[in-house]
Amino acid sequence: MATHKKNKHILIVDDDPILQAFLKDYLLQHHYQISFSKEGESLEALLKQSPIDLIILDILLPGKDGFYWLSWLQKHHPAIKVIMLSVKNQDDDRIQGLESGALDYLAKPFNPRELLARINNLLQTTSAQNTHITFGEFKFDLQKQQLIKDQQDIKLTHTELVLLTYLCKHSEQLITRDDLSHALRGDTHHPLDRSIDVHINRLRGKIESNPSSPQFIRTIWGKGYQFFT
Repeated sequence: MATHKKNKHILIVDDDPILQAFLKDYLLQHHYQISFSKEGESLEALLKQSPIDLIILDILLPGKDGFYWLSWLQKHHPAIKVIMLSVKNQDDDRIQGLESGALDYLAKPFNPRELLARINNLLQTTSAQNTHITFGEFKFDLQKQQLIKDQQDIKLTHTELVLLTYLCKHSEQLITRDDLSHALRGDTHHPLDRSIDVHINRLRGKIESNPSSPQFIRTIWGKGYQFFT
């Protein structure tokens, strides 16, 4: 698995090593963080390791095909955007992919600039639509960095705002302490930073009606956290 600590995180699920190498170089140049898998069976483990914003999913995979894994993603990770890839260019495949939850479909071979444009459009559209996040009685404005409850401004520290922003942008995904530490401290973060738990508990104290039994920021023991709206 290859990664680049910048911008949005894209997972490419395709068993073609030549295409993987090409897309890695091309998308890294455009400041995307990239991970790879050659088959769908490793999806669950990869999604537990790090939040993913978009998946490029080939239809023809070893074992279960891309349609199976698209359905699995829709059930378990519906917030993740999916672009389907296939050497097939038949209407039935394209329609099946779109009807199954893929937001876009691209037939091989494709112009990499077209793929990049589709990725940019999907992720920019997602960001524009999600400038306001509502959870429970709270409304969080991502652009203004403002948390409102009952028309009252809830005061958050800078650290709490960074954490809440990251949690909102990766809703329902497993988020590790390392992910949160990197969001707070960039490349100076420490992978075993236990102060993250302290910051999370302080944030819970401001948004949870019962912080000891949280509704929004839930602990996944031994792994990290998940945020639910």
